[in-house]
Formats: sequence, C-alpha cells, structure tokens
Amino acid sequence: MTNVKGMVFNAVKWLIYAILFVVIFLLFLNFFNSFYKGSKLRVNMTGEGVYEGPVTLYYRDAPDEKFSAEKSTTADIPLKKGRLRFNDNIRLSGDVYDALRLDLGSSAGAKIVIKELEYRRESGFCNIDLSSVEADTWNNDVALNVTDDGLVVLTTGDDPYIIIDDMDLTPYKTHNRLWAGLSALIAVFLIYRYVRLRSVYSMALDLYQSRRLIFSLAVNDFKTKYAGSYFGILWAFVQPVCTILVFWFVFQVGFRSTDIGNVPFIIWFIAGIIPWFFFSDAWNNATNCLIEYSYLVKKVVFKVHILPLVKIISNLFVHIFFVCFMLFIYLLYGFKPNLYTIQILYYSFCMTILVISLSTITAPLMVFFKDLGQIMNIVLQFGMWLTPIMWQIDIIPPRFMWIFKLNPMYYIVQGYRDSLIYGVPFYNNIKQTLYFWVTVFVCMLLGCIIFRRLRPHFADVL
Repeated sequence: MTNVKGMVFNAVKWLIYAILFVVIFLLFLNFFNSFYKGSKLRVNMTGEGVYEGPVTLYYRDAPDEKFSAEKSTTADIPLKKGRLRFNDNIRLSGDVYDALRLDLGSSAGAKIVIKELEYRRESGFCNIDLSSVEADTWNNDVALNVTDDGLVVLTTGDDPYIIIDDMDLTPYKTHNRLWAGLSALIAVFLIYRYVRLRSVYSMALDLYQSRRLIFSLAVNDFKTKYAGSYFGILWAFVQPVCTILVFWFVFQVGFRSTDIGNVPFIIWFIAGIIPWFFFSDAWNNATNCLIEYSYLVKKVVFKVHILPLVKIISNLFVHIFFVCFMLFIYLLYGFKPNLYTIQILYYSFCMTILVISLSTITAPLMVFFKDLGQIMNIVLQFGMWLTPIMWQIDIIPPRFMWIFKLNPMYYIVQGYRDSLIYGVPFYNNIKQTLYFWVTVFVCMLLGCIIFRRLRPHFADVL
C-alpha cells in the first residue's frame, strides 16, 4: 500500500513538473518574441551646430497620405553646445508603414552625420543602404554627401528632413523556441533543486487546515487595532480617504494638474494610490507581527509562520472596501465596469503574494534588528514617490525607464490602471509580468530560508 502511494505521489509530482515546464516555456517564448514586437527605427547619428528643434519621426500608411503630427514621435535627444549624439531606437505606434520622414531639427548651417538607419517590425528588418539614396529624394533644405563615415547632411534651411521609403524587409531568423526551451529547463531544474513539492504541499495543507484560526486572528486584529477609540474601525477608512483628498487638492487644485490624456486626474490618481495604501500598511504590519504577537511566538506548539498572513488579511479587509469605493467613483465619472475590471483580482493577488514574500524576509529580521522598522519607513516614503502614482512615467527619458520599472509595485499600479482605465489585458506586457514573478519567487525563496534558520531563536530574543 505504501509503495502504491509513493508511486502515485511521484506520478503527480512529475506531472506537476511537466505542467510547470509547459507554462514556463510559453512565458519565455512570449518574452523572447516580445523583443520583435512593434515597429522602431534605429538611428545612429552625430551632429554639430544643432541648436533648435527636436528630432521627430513622422510616418504614413499610404503613398497618397501626407505626413501629420498625429502620426509622429519625438526622440529625446539632449543637445550640448549644439552637439548632437544619438544611437537609439525611435519607437512607432503601429507596424506597417509606406514611408518614414525623419525631421532633423530646425537649424540651418548644421552638419549631421547619419551612420546607420535600420527599420524593424514584427515581420522582419531592413538596413537602409545610405549609399544608394539619390539626391532627388531630399528636400531643398538639406545637402547630401555620402562618405566613409556615413551619410553627411548639411542643413541649408529651417526645415531639414529626410524621407525613407525603400524598406524591403528581411525576415528574422530567430531561435526563440530553443532559447525558451533551455530557459524553461533551467527554471524547472532550479525549482526541482531548491523547492520541495512535498514541503510546499505540506505548507499549503497546513494553511488550509489553519484557515479558521487565520481568519479569526485577522478579524480580531482588525477589531482591536482601533479598540478604545470613539469611532473604532471607522478610522481605518477615514484616514486613507483624507489622504486621497489632500493629494487630490494639492495636485489638481494647487498645482492645477491637467487630465491624463482623456482621463480625469482623480480617476488616474486613485488607481495608483489605493493599491499603494494596502502594500505599505500590510508590509509594515506584517514586518512587526512577530514582536506584536510575541506571547504567541513563545508558545512551542503555535504555528508562527501564519502571523504575517494574519496581518496581511487584516489589511485586505480595508483594501476590499477601497476597491469598492474606487469602482463607485469610477461609475460617477462614467467609467463602467467591463471584462478587464476582473483583472483587479489578479493584481490584488499579485500584490498579496508580493507582501507575503517580502514579509518572510523582514519579519524574522525585525526580531533581531529593531532598526529595520525605521529603515522600512524611509524605503516606503521614497517608494511612494519613485512609483508613478502621482506622476506619469512617460516624463522619464526612455533610457532611464527601466530603472523605475525594477520596482515591483510599478507592475501592480500600472496593472490597476490598465484594468480600470485603459482596458489592457494582463498578459500584454510579458516582460514585466515575467520579471515580477521571478522577483517574487526569489524573495519567497530567500524569505523561507531566513525564516527557517532564525525561527529556533525567536523565543530566546523575545
């Protein structure tokens, strides 16, 4: 009988690994394919005497269509004493174009050397042969000369530009399936090596069996947090609402912040601040849970690992209220719930798992290093302003955006806005999704190791 159970367990275990491999393979395949999605023009150029006007890329869909500002994108190119240096991609909003027009500022007498022009889209790429460009393809405000350094453009008027219409694409030759397979194998091996399915199953079963205790402690924690005050648990809702009103007054009334596109500022703002309230409060409270419940930690038979989850669920009650409050505000502004609104459940789950993974690191460390609480307050204060909650990430130069996207809460905040405002599915940005879950997995793994090693010493210190 024991052998049969062992065989069944092994069969289920390898089935789970096989399912994990397929899921991870699809994630990595989408990740590698995402590098080829969208259209962009890679420009490598230098220049002197460029003092006025940005470098703008216009695009059109048909030969008889005129270039217009509605179909254009501007490159962020800093000018230093008239010197221009740019070696980056200018991204386009669509995929198929008849021609591109690259405006080179508005300065006469400038000298610009274009070393490389490469157009890329999902179906292929095209290296523009600069030496084959004829003079009659240019307007009268530029003079053209092909040298060993590249295409030299001398601006003779105040509207210099070039038109690129010879874009015969070469299909990509990629090995994305191979790389996705290798990446999935490595990921599954790491899971097999460092994550024991039996221990995961035991922990899940333990949490399920303790569900009544966890929920009871969470409800009691929620009630006792404001015990003794006249208004009781109302303060849990009044304080965040007042914070939202203060920020709204400062930014929209004081600073006169304009609407974000066609979206009122308050609608855009609360979709970012409400998930941040839950994240900051839940992480702070979960970090201090072992000290607050020290009388339970000292009990030999008590399951200490459920205490961070108790604090997180306690804060989840308030978050559920504010999500309902947010949906009500959206209805007042004419934003009706749709299929994408359901994605809030996914992003709330992501945020909860993120807090659990972080608290498994900070909660045991807090017992031995009390200064961690003050450090966390500083981190959360910086984090609120570094997360695009009250400002648009589009104001950041593209080359620095990746730094801000390293913050896992960027994924959550943007996810709430995609669900409630923009109607973007959660699998649209596979890179950010994959990065978020890898970060959570690493933090969870590190937290479990720290918790397991420090747990025997909790009672001695407390």
